[in-house]
Amino acid sequence: MIELLASVQERQDCFDHLCTAWSSEYHQRGGAIHCSKGCSGCCSLVVNCTFPEAMLVAASLDQEQHARLNLQIPRIKEAADSSASLKEWLRGYRFGAGPCPFLNPDGACGVYAARPLSCRSLLATKEPEWCVTDFAALASQEKQNFMESLDRSAVAFPTHYGATPQEIGQELEEATLRQMETIYGFSIIGSLPWLVWLEREYQLSSRLTGGRDAVQDYLTVEGVTNPFLIVLS
Repeated sequence: MIELLASVQERQDCFDHLCTAWSSEYHQRGGAIHCSKGCSGCCSLVVNCTFPEAMLVAASLDQEQHARLNLQIPRIKEAADSSASLKEWLRGYRFGAGPCPFLNPDGACGVYAARPLSCRSLLATKEPEWCVTDFAALASQEKQNFMESLDRSAVAFPTHYGATPQEIGQELEEATLRQMETIYGFSIIGSLPWLVWLEREYQLSSRLTGGRDAVQDYLTVEGVTNPFLIVLS
């Protein structure tokens, strides 16, 4: 496990270097990245990550952050259990369970150094208000105007987030999943706060050597499984 976590940190460092270079190149082409400390718009979105990444976040929490996580877990579970589709889950989380329990009161990320690749890879090419816009509530003309304003050479259309950072993040995330599969025979991915909670409350990492079926059975008995929250593969 120590080797796996060290590899995850190396991948995060690699990602940061690559995305700094991409951001610099994008700026030279006339683009701009609008992310800044405290903007926190994307922190209301569902964040999925690998279990090793969640372990790093779990290890970084202080008592206050742990307490905030525990308060939010029932809302996350309710949103997941009441969702019949991915679309319902994404909306239910954003408007019912969020925002991220690891945000500080000033809106800054409280686990910034340990945040997963899925958080690191969301780099906004438009102003922060677009990160909190409910596009389902926009008129068709407003949606069209937004999409026409996007730099299709840079974004993961139809979003305003940079495509290259997401592609790099996905590749590195997949490398972590493959490494976990090599070590344990299976991998785990899921909701960031849910995985962090499982590690803090159930010490899930201590059960990995038992294999996929044993871990799945344990989670089922404890009543903490939901495909929107955790997937073993």
